[in-house]
Amino acid sequence: MLPTITRGTGMTEWLDDFLVRSVIAGLIMVVIAAPMGCLMVWQRLAFLSDTLGHAAVMGVGLGLLLEVTPVFGVLAVALLIVFSLNRVNSFNSALSETTLAIISHTGLAGGIILVGLLPAQSVNLEAILFGDLLATTSADLTRLLITTVVLLLLLLHHWRSFVAVSVSREIAQAEGIEVRKVQFLMYIMIALLVAVMMKVMGVLLIAAMLVIPTTSARLFSRSPEQMVAVSALYGLGALVGGISSSFQFDWQTGPAIVVSATMLLLITLAITRIFKSHID
Repeated sequence: MLPTITRGTGMTEWLDDFLVRSVIAGLIMVVIAAPMGCLMVWQRLAFLSDTLGHAAVMGVGLGLLLEVTPVFGVLAVALLIVFSLNRVNSFNSALSETTLAIISHTGLAGGIILVGLLPAQSVNLEAILFGDLLATTSADLTRLLITTVVLLLLLLHHWRSFVAVSVSREIAQAEGIEVRKVQFLMYIMIALLVAVMMKVMGVLLIAAMLVIPTTSARLFSRSPEQMVAVSALYGLGALVGGISSSFQFDWQTGPAIVVSATMLLLITLAITRIFKSHID
């Protein structure tokens, strides 16, 4: 949904200003979502990002009730979940999946109850759930940029270890990689990513933006690095399609980006199937 333009202000200047911030925020999101999304798909952690996203609503509620910046409440809840779940031996076990599901739904329900206790004008639940890219402020942009730089530096420094653990934990351990520490670092990075992406995509759509472009890229990528690059291109295409649809049809930007990403995935699936049938 587009923000309301106030009469009497410099409309062109205001429009350009919020558009620039929105586009920059979207580009930053694409840059960090590509490598993080790939690692999450390789390590089967998509459900973890979904859980943290849903539980982030409780973080928003706590932040507002305590009169602190909501992102700090979200980060506190996300890190608490990560530290708690780190005691579970494997996120791939039935027990851990059940635990994640319970935390996900309880966090979302509890968060909605907390937000409901606040004055109606103090919080926009729709923006929390589905994001509000076009309302990105300079403070939001600064937070997103700083977090993205930190995450990219960590990715560059630990990329080989992350990929090795994704391929085979046993082989990575045999090569001297401390698997549990690497995985724990990955979980913390996901928590940071969810906390800052909440404003852009909303808690219900974060996992979609991390997973869908990566799934599209996985269909024909030949190496981890190629998959990251192709995933970024798909993310960029989804961003352009989502913002364009938002302006043309007055759709909410976050859901429009996710729908665009899904359309690109379906087109890719159709093309690869046609190409494969011709080869056979």
